[in-house]
Amino acid sequence: MAGADYLLFQIRTVSTPNHFEDSIGQLAEAEGLEVERDAALSGYSTFRIGGPAEFLVQVHTQTALESLLSVTERLGLPFELLGLGSNVLFPDEGLSGVVARLAGDFVRFRFEGSRVTAGGGMALAKLARLAAEKGFEGLESLAGFPSTVGGAVRMNAGSYGVEIKDVLVETVVLERDRRVRHLTPDELQPAYRRTILRDSGGVVLSATFQLQEGDAEKALGRIAELNQRRRQSLPSGRPNVGSIFRNPPGDHAGRLIEACGLKGARCGDAQISPKHANVIVNQGQALALDVLELMLSARQAVQERFGVELVPEVELLGSLRSRWQDAVGSESAPTG
Repeated sequence: MAGADYLLFQIRTVSTPNHFEDSIGQLAEAEGLEVERDAALSGYSTFRIGGPAEFLVQVHTQTALESLLSVTERLGLPFELLGLGSNVLFPDEGLSGVVARLAGDFVRFRFEGSRVTAGGGMALAKLARLAAEKGFEGLESLAGFPSTVGGAVRMNAGSYGVEIKDVLVETVVLERDRRVRHLTPDELQPAYRRTILRDSGGVVLSATFQLQEGDAEKALGRIAELNQRRRQSLPSGRPNVGSIFRNPPGDHAGRLIEACGLKGARCGDAQISPKHANVIVNQGQALALDVLELMLSARQAVQERFGVELVPEVELLGSLRSRWQDAVGSESAPTG
């Protein structure tokens, strides 16, 4: 099962090298930002694949995030917001520009009666367990979803019959132009694995959920039960990002790929899992291009046999997106 831990927008302008270095230097000294150059992205993805980020920035406050967005816009730098890295494939050559992660204020939470508000950078699984321990029910089915709160809201994460929209009251979003918006679930226009945030590039600052008073032991038991079911159905022990493709309407991507005889297929150290055909695992030193080749092979096989076009659920970043577009056509390209 894939999470949803990636938001992207790119704004391109023109700047001089000196202006660039001066601005990045200012960011490194800014309150609420921690800047690291040439950070290995493989350590920030559950795939354990990817080259270096030109700038990896930990963002601790809303003010710091607004400053960071202003600088990236002014310099025309690509800006990518990364969560838990459970639904992304980084290119082997790495990424230029800024890769940011929410920390500090963005991983805080507070309970007010049966409602809980959490920052966009908080792990959804941690929030669900904390709620269960307090005797609140409603997030148990999402407790195994490997995503931040922001990533889950952005893609309307769902699991075992419950979607984020079912428990969400409101989300606070910072738009590209630095406007702060308070959006209801309906205003997010939730659908299967997407909301308007996938297109707008808005960053989830926080989200508020409506829970129900219940029994802590029962809620924790339900979490344990569902996590056990996940462990039994999905491969473990090797790096992966869960589901590679979205399930087509009325069917399952894994069933279609398996019917094409692709379980266990390999390209380099990337392998379509022998346990679940909609999961690709890193058997050691897999390259992003190995994973992409398997994805393209699975897509072509399913299309030829069943006439079904598989759509990636994993986010393809940097050059991987254009390679996918070149191979299958822009209409079938995954969106950021």
